[in-house]
Amino acid sequence: MLPLLLLIHIALTFATPEIKCDLTKLAIDGGNYTLSDGGNIGSEVHYSCPKEKYPYPSFFQECLANGQWTYAMHQFVCKDVHCPGQLMFEGGEYFPRKTKHNVGDVLNFQCYAGFSMTGPERRICQEDGQWSGTTTTCQNYFGHCSDPGVPPGATKAGTSYGVNDEVHYCCRAGLHLIGSKERQCMRNKQWSGAEPYCKDRYMFDTPEKVAESFSYSIAEIIARSKKTVREESRKLAISKEDTLNIFIVIDTSKGIGKINFQTAKYISEIFIEKISAYDIVPRFAVIFYASTVKTIASLNDSLNPEEVIENLKTFRYSEHDDKMGTNTGGALAEVSKMLTLDLAKNKEKFLETRNIILLLTDGKYNIGGDPAVEIQKIRELLGIKKGQNDREQYLDVYTFGLGDDVIIEKLNDVASKKEGEKHVFQMENLDSMKSAFDNIIDETSEIDMCGLAKDHSEDGSERFPWIVKITITGPFGGASCKGSIITKNFILTAAHCLGLDVLEQYIHVTVAPFIENRRHKVKHIYRHPKYDQSAKKDKNISVSFDYDVALLELDQKLVFTSTTRPICIPCTEGSTWALRMKGKGVNCNDHENFLLSGELVKSMFITEKSRNSFEQMDVLIKQGSKRNACLEDVKKIKHFAKIADIRDFVTDQFLCTGGIDPVVDPQTCGHDGATPLIINYRGRYIQVGVTSWGTVDSCHGYKRKTPVPATNRDFHVNLFSVLPWIQQIVKDELTFIGITQNSTSS
Repeated sequence: MLPLLLLIHIALTFATPEIKCDLTKLAIDGGNYTLSDGGNIGSEVHYSCPKEKYPYPSFFQECLANGQWTYAMHQFVCKDVHCPGQLMFEGGEYFPRKTKHNVGDVLNFQCYAGFSMTGPERRICQEDGQWSGTTTTCQNYFGHCSDPGVPPGATKAGTSYGVNDEVHYCCRAGLHLIGSKERQCMRNKQWSGAEPYCKDRYMFDTPEKVAESFSYSIAEIIARSKKTVREESRKLAISKEDTLNIFIVIDTSKGIGKINFQTAKYISEIFIEKISAYDIVPRFAVIFYASTVKTIASLNDSLNPEEVIENLKTFRYSEHDDKMGTNTGGALAEVSKMLTLDLAKNKEKFLETRNIILLLTDGKYNIGGDPAVEIQKIRELLGIKKGQNDREQYLDVYTFGLGDDVIIEKLNDVASKKEGEKHVFQMENLDSMKSAFDNIIDETSEIDMCGLAKDHSEDGSERFPWIVKITITGPFGGASCKGSIITKNFILTAAHCLGLDVLEQYIHVTVAPFIENRRHKVKHIYRHPKYDQSAKKDKNISVSFDYDVALLELDQKLVFTSTTRPICIPCTEGSTWALRMKGKGVNCNDHENFLLSGELVKSMFITEKSRNSFEQMDVLIKQGSKRNACLEDVKKIKHFAKIADIRDFVTDQFLCTGGIDPVVDPQTCGHDGATPLIINYRGRYIQVGVTSWGTVDSCHGYKRKTPVPATNRDFHVNLFSVLPWIQQIVKDELTFIGITQNSTSS
C-alpha cells in the first residue's frame, strides 16, 4: 500500500495542470514579436514596429503567475509616431497650432516687434517623435535672466525672470518630463537646473547621441580636474593629487533579467577601460543590488582598473538569491557610507574630489526607500545646495534605463540636472546601449579642452583663466591692454595695442594676473598683414581699424591649469566639441551660423574694474536691422562727420555692441582695449571678436560714468573674418575645420 503522503502528491499532480499563457493572443497588428520560454510563467514578449510607428499599449509584456499576459485585455497594434504640439510660446506666435504633429510636419515660429529669436525659426517632426533643433524663444532681454522657453508638449507657470524668481513646468497627459520641473533665476543670470523636455514612450536616445552627450560631460569632468599635464602618446596625464571617484551601481533584480545584467556588466567594463586610458587613475566602486546590496569594489579597496574589471567579470547573476526586491535606495546609501568615510579622513581633499555615479536600472524600487532621498543626502554631504551652482561640478549622476519596462520619470528624479547637459538616457535595445558605450570618449576628446572656467570660484583667475594683461614699456612709453590665451604658445590681441614699431623685448604678458602674476616674454609679434591705419585716408578716414588683430608668440610654453586655460576660437576642433556639434561634415559656416544667429546675440567682455580685479560685462551683439542703429550712432559723432559712406569705416568685419535699445549695454573703457568678445554656450566660452574701438569713452579710470551715452557703441573685429590668417600662424597647435572663403571675408 502506498504511503498516504505519496497518494496525496499523485492526486495533486493530476489535479493541477501546468499553467501557461495563451500564445494565440500575442499577435500585433502591423508588427512583429519575439517570445521567450514558450509561454510558461515568466515568459517575455518583445514587440517591434516599422519606422515611424510604435507598439501599443507597450513594447513588452510578461506571462503572469495567474496564466494571463500583462495586457490581456488589449489588442496590440502599431500606432503612428507623433511629435508633441507646442502648447505655450511667449513673445511671438507659432503655427500650425496642433496638440500633436505627424512625422515630417514643420513647426514655424515668429517673434513680435521688439523681441529677438533664439533657436530655430522652423522645427521638423522627426521619425522618432522628437523635434529637430533646440527650444525656440523670443527674447526682449528685460529680465535679469533670459526667457527660459517652453518645450513642445509642456506648460510653464511663472513669467517673472528676476533674481530668485522661479518657473515651474509640467507635461501634458501621456508625456514624461525630463530635466528640471522647477528652475530658479540665479544672480549670475543663469537658470538653475537643466532645460526640460517632454518625452513619450517611443522616444529613445540613439547610440550616437548617447556617445556624444556622455563623452562631452565625462571629458569635461576630466579636463576640469587637471592641474598639471605631462605630454604622452595619445594620453592626458593627470596629476595624481587630483581625485575622481566613480561609482557604478547596477540593478540585478528579477525585472532586469540575466541578459540585461550581462549588458550592464559589459558597458561597465568598457567605461572603466575608456576612463583608464586617460591615466587619471580614479577610484572605483562597483555595487550590485536586488533585495540586498553587494559591493564588489569599494573606494577603500584602492583597486586598480584591471582588478575592478576582473571583479566585474567574475560576479554572477545568481549571486543574488532573492531577486524579488529592488533596493535602489540601499545601494545609494552604500555610496553615502563610502563618501562619509572619505570625509572623516581628509575634509579638504574630500571637498575637492569630483564624483560620478552611473546608475543602471529600470527605475522601479520596492524596498530601501526613495532613491531620490538618498541622492539628496549625497548632495548635502558634498555641500551642494539648492539654487546654488558653486558645488554642482563635484557630482554627476547619470541614469541609464535598463530593461524593457523603464519608468523614465524615476530615472529623472535621481539624475543630475545641469544646464546644457544630459544625464538621463534610454535606448531602444541592448545593442544600442553597447554601441553607445563602445564609442564614448574617443581619441578626439583627448585634446586640451578650451573655453573652460570655474564660474563660481572666488578666485578671479579661475573664473577668467584665459584673460591676460599685456604691458608695453621702453622708449615707446607705457601702455597696457588685454589679450586671450588661444594655445600654449600664442596670445590673441589687437594690433592697435602694439602700434607698428614696438619690439618684442618691450612687451610682457601677465598670465593669471589675479593672484599668480606670472610674466612672460614675447618671442615674436604677428600683426595682420592687412592692418594699416592710414589705408583709407583718401576717404576722410584718419585711422582705419580694419584687421585690427595680432598674435603674440611667447618665448616659453604655458602650462595649463585651473587658472591658465585656452579660450575657444571658432572653426576649431575644440569649439566643435564645445558647441556639441561633433560629427562628419561640420564646417566653419556651421559655427558662424550657430554662434551669430539672430539680430541680438548674448555675449560678454571682461573688464578690469580695479587693478588686477576683473568682472564680466554682459552685452548684446547687434546684427541685421539692429546693426543699422550702430551705423546711425557713429554718424552722430562729430569726428566722423566728413566720412561720405560710414560703411567704409564700419565695415562688415566689425561686430557691434553698446547702445540703450533694447537694454542698456555697458560700454568698454580705454583699459579694455583688445579684450575678447565672448559667447558663453552652456558653460563653455568661445571668443568671437577682439575689441577694437568705440564711439565714446565715458570712463574715468576704472569707473564708468552714468547714465551711459545713447550714442555709445563698441566695435570688435569679427574673428570669422580673420580666421584664415590665424590658422596660418597657429596651425601646428590647433586643429581647424572647414575654413573656406565662403565662411570668412578675408
